[in-house]
Amino acid sequence: MRKLVLATAVAGLLAGGPAVQASDLEIVLAEDRVDHRTFDPRVTQSRHEEQVIVQIFDQLLSADENGNRHPGLAKSWQVSDDKLSYTFQLRDDVTFHDGTPFNAEAVKFTFDTIVDPELGSQGAVDIIGPYASTEVLGEHEVRVNYSRPYGAALGAFAETELSIVSPTAVKEKGNNGFAQSPVGTGPFKFVSWEKGKQIDLERNDDYNWAPAWMSHQGPSQVSRATVRFIPDASTRVAALEAGEVEASELVPALDMRRFAAGDEFTTMVGNAAGLPFAALFNTSRGVFVDKAVRQAFMHAVDRPTLAANLFFGFADPAYGPISASTPSYWSGNDAYYPFDLDKANALLDEAGWKMGDDGIRHKDGQPLSVYFPALLEPDTAVAVQADVRRVGFDVNVENVMKARQDELIFANGYDMLVIRWVSNDPGVLSIPFHSRNIVEPGKFKFNWARYADAGMDQMLEDAESAATAEARDELYAAIQKQIMDEGIFLPIHNQVQTIAHTSELTGFRLAAGQWQVRFYEVKKAE
Repeated sequence: MRKLVLATAVAGLLAGGPAVQASDLEIVLAEDRVDHRTFDPRVTQSRHEEQVIVQIFDQLLSADENGNRHPGLAKSWQVSDDKLSYTFQLRDDVTFHDGTPFNAEAVKFTFDTIVDPELGSQGAVDIIGPYASTEVLGEHEVRVNYSRPYGAALGAFAETELSIVSPTAVKEKGNNGFAQSPVGTGPFKFVSWEKGKQIDLERNDDYNWAPAWMSHQGPSQVSRATVRFIPDASTRVAALEAGEVEASELVPALDMRRFAAGDEFTTMVGNAAGLPFAALFNTSRGVFVDKAVRQAFMHAVDRPTLAANLFFGFADPAYGPISASTPSYWSGNDAYYPFDLDKANALLDEAGWKMGDDGIRHKDGQPLSVYFPALLEPDTAVAVQADVRRVGFDVNVENVMKARQDELIFANGYDMLVIRWVSNDPGVLSIPFHSRNIVEPGKFKFNWARYADAGMDQMLEDAESAATAEARDELYAAIQKQIMDEGIFLPIHNQVQTIAHTSELTGFRLAAGQWQVRFYEVKKAE
């Protein structure tokens, strides 16, 4: 086992600051993907990339694992009466990793570049909402303006995608260079990236502006942190048990049970808010152009049994477009599309699909075929494939890498795709369901259902601008109902993050949304 070393020194900060503790504790986290492409928070849409980003960057507001908002880089804020402007008083004691000061200009630069098409933002450009401009009111005072009221704004300012970047570093490196060696204000600095293998970070010894809600202040006790890319779950577990890594994510359910029963490892479970693990049906081509076929497919999937067989009680079946832990979840989702083979068969019969001798339905000489490229959880895709075969669907599941999935998305060469998204706000529904997010040449977006409905667009925009929580809930309920009525989204199971780490350490903490793991508060267990 790797020996954990904790040599602690106490040093006074400059200018009579408080004493802080530092140590040479080193940790390694095993992560399940190898195809990371950017660590620019303004660009990414990947939770895997955000596992690194959350260590390097800070946001104007800070959110704990339950989504509660606290002061972050902004000490305080005021909202205008018309809900079109948010004025922030910023901290004046923060510096970026490159030594340049954090200030109002950095906030303006970050937000202005997010909406610049040249950047190619995939996540932040939606999360920032109807952004109009940012005004610099002083060195540490800034006003963010919107073109219409945006009720999700405060939550958005705490999202990882709206992390504040160093303008100097971006200008010196360019957007592509910054994506490869990011510079933020967070507790850890980027050191190196060995693509396909690992990311190395080192402690930011100047860090003394952690949000007050955190249990630790000053530099982290972790001097060096590594995120090692190990896609195979059994290999991650073996590395953890051999002491090659201190922590692992996405630990299989049976191993989680085994670790929880012993003393050597500590387990953590995060029930993520946002979009559950689900499939979007492509409404623009193939058999899923017909709503009845989509609805039949959904009735044919036994979600409770699937979740029980694959996750052994760690993940619950999902029933709506957002998870039940997400604000504004509509309880009416739970009654839609129960497992019902008779109903599925009846819908397909009425739609003119006749069962063949081979167990596959046909219509007008064409089989009821579905191409299902699966980037995530191929075992889940295979379980869905087996379920729907019972009513005559011929589903071709192909386990693909992200580059292949992206190619298929741009070519409109798929019938269904899996999707999930960690978010603490129901406004995440705009990402896969607003027509502005239908993929176009050169514009990678996430409306993979290619669903365009003017009424849906208007409801999504109205919900973002809702004046009261009650109005917001009502609008998001109507949005969820329409999504389910149209049968364009198959919820499968809630997103669950399963973490195990050596019991020699404590202080691993889930970030907002309960997926990424923060390293900042990690220390040797007493």
